[in-house]
Amino acid sequence: MRRLLASGGGFGLAEPAEGEVERLRAESDGAFDVDPDPRPTSRPVDLDRAVVIDVATGELLGDVSWHLVSYGPTRACSAWNMGIGLLPSARGRGAGVAALRLLVGHLFATTDLDRLEASTDVSNLPAQRALAGAGLQREGVARGAQLRGGERRDMVLYGVLRSDVG
Repeated sequence: MRRLLASGGGFGLAEPAEGEVERLRAESDGAFDVDPDPRPTSRPVDLDRAVVIDVATGELLGDVSWHLVSYGPTRACSAWNMGIGLLPSARGRGAGVAALRLLVGHLFATTDLDRLEASTDVSNLPAQRALAGAGLQREGVARGAQLRGGERRDMVLYGVLRSDVG
């Protein structure tokens, strides 16, 4: 049985059960996966993850993740950077907006950070609509931020402050 972290609108965020993250990777279409790079890099410390589920059926729809980013030397200069990945069969059902809203509420309710952010490819219009629908504001474009398909891709940055949500 999964431990539910947040739910609303028929969708929920839950701690992943054993093997669910691997299953999501195997069933993903990889549409926005970055190119592999053999050079060593430091992975985000304390990457957290929850699965997105249909509360009524328990169907696994995707996952959300978040990690700490820093804009200065103190905790007050930190933010959560979050991401979402939905299985192709889960797209277009409102699960993305619902999951992102739930994650924003969960992170503001359970942590002391005042900023959440996310980015997506400039061509990923459904993700941009989902981020805006979850209350994040478009803040700008990071040029050439990701390498995908051998090509440098621009990313659109979105953010929300605790004061934006009341």
